[in-house]
Amino acid sequence: MVEHRKGLNRLLFWLYSGQGKWPSIFRWSMLAFDLFTISIFLVHPLVSWHDGVTESTGFLLYLDIFIAVVITLDFLARFYIERHKWRFFLRATNIADLLVVATLIVPIFAQNLIFLRVLRVIRLVRAYEYLDQKHAFSKWLNINSFVVSKVVNLIVFVFIMTAVVYVNQVHQNPK
Repeated sequence: MVEHRKGLNRLLFWLYSGQGKWPSIFRWSMLAFDLFTISIFLVHPLVSWHDGVTESTGFLLYLDIFIAVVITLDFLARFYIERHKWRFFLRATNIADLLVVATLIVPIFAQNLIFLRVLRVIRLVRAYEYLDQKHAFSKWLNINSFVVSKVVNLIVFVFIMTAVVYVNQVHQNPK
């Protein structure tokens, strides 16, 4: 099959799905970023939501903007290398990324939807797919793939349900 990718598209495709040192470093960096954002989104409400004030200020505002920029650039890069553009918007991870960015850059209008940031956890599914390709993990993941996929799904479900309960109870139940 003849490769039709050229220039930036070829480079981005190589980073996102290629083999070698730099694609591996890139994907591990994205995995670290995903885990970082998930942890920030879990800690953020505990640190900043006092007396019913949910908007980000100071350092947290700049951190939200930085995260939004990185997620947006990642989203645009993945969209750019997608051959079938319409399929791109049918994937849950891409829809989740759009919702997360919306809660980061439109806090005035989306404060009630800030719990949707926890949808970033869906990215763990993508991390699982990447780790499945790695040879060191491959044998173990192949043997335990059913259990691992169910654990990842359970974690995603628990995070999302916890966020929904928290948002529904934060102003009504002080405990």
